[in-house]
Formats: sequence, C-alpha cells, structure tokens
Amino acid sequence: MCTKIFIVRHAETVGNIEKRLTGRKDYELTPKGEKSVESLAKYLNNIDFDKFYSSMSERTKKTIAPLATKNSKEITQLEELDEMYFGIYDGWKWEDVNKVQPEIKQNQNMTNEICGIPEQETTKEVAERMYKCITKIAKENYGKTILICSHGVAIEAFLRKITKDSFYIKRKEYCQHNVALNELEFKNNKYIIKQLANTDYLL
Repeated sequence: MCTKIFIVRHAETVGNIEKRLTGRKDYELTPKGEKSVESLAKYLNNIDFDKFYSSMSERTKKTIAPLATKNSKEITQLEELDEMYFGIYDGWKWEDVNKVQPEIKQNQNMTNEICGIPEQETTKEVAERMYKCITKIAKENYGKTILICSHGVAIEAFLRKITKDSFYIKRKEYCQHNVALNELEFKNNKYIIKQLANTDYLL
C-alpha cells in the first residue's frame, strides 16, 4: 500500500504571458489556461481522488476545481504550497527587473535558480516547506489518492529535493510548464516518481 500523489502546476495566467515573477501575486487564467484545465480534467477523469490541495492562489484552485467537483470534494488551500516569494520584485515584469538588477536573470540563465532579490525566499527554503507539507499530506492520507496544485519553482524545488538532483542539471526534464503533471508514490517514507513534468496529454 502507498499514497498516490499527483502534483500539477497551475494553468497559464495573464501574469505568465506578461512574463512576470508571479510569486504571491495572483492573476486570472487566460483562455488557453482555461482550455488546459479542461484537458487536465479529461486526462484524470477516471481517477477517484480522495483529497484535493492547492496553494492560497486562486489560479491553483481554479486549475483543479473541475476535478474536485467531479469527485464531490472540497479543495484545502495551504500557504506551504505557495510559490516562491520573490521579495521586493514579486509581481514585477522581468523586463523591469532587468533594468534594476540584470544579474538576477543572467544568473538564472546559468544556474536555473532565481536568487539575489532583496527579501526573497531561497530555493532551499521553498524546497524544505514543500517537502514538509507534502510529506505530512502523504502520511495523513496513507493509502489514498491525492491531487495537489502548486507552482513552477515550488514544485521543481520539491522534486529536486527528493531526487537530490541539482537545479543546474536536467533542466528540460524537470521544467514545470503550465499544467505539467507529476505522479508520485509515497511508501516507507520514500517517494518514487512515476511521471515527471508530463504535458503530453495536452497534445
């Protein structure tokens, strides 16, 4: 027996297409995002989920709302599933950040990590809170099937923590595009990844 955990990134938002650091700031889903929500619901339609969790952002809740309704379940929103807090630039467009601190984007291009923003959360801090939260969920719901909706950096940080893969390797494999789906099994205090950042179902 194990806990089956599906973790999906939220659907595309206005903030995404405007190329913003969409951390704690929230944005509406785009028409493309709404269509992908339908695709996700169709892809996971035959799975009976016992529990639904999302971050505090409405974009995550809306992404899994059709599946929660189909399963007649409420969505539990948790701050621990929030995106990385991008400090004083949270919600800024990248083009504006580049005018003030161009080294932040330059460093991300090299290391795949966003760092150096005043007052921001670190990747390690994000990974730790995500790991603690998801592991608590897995243990409390042992033997059940769970759907979690969170955010790109937060999900990748969690996945890299359990695999111990550094951020600068396997960028394509771990990249959490909008509605990228990850499937895991939790057993004996260990995670096994069954699907990693799958978006093939959108085709």
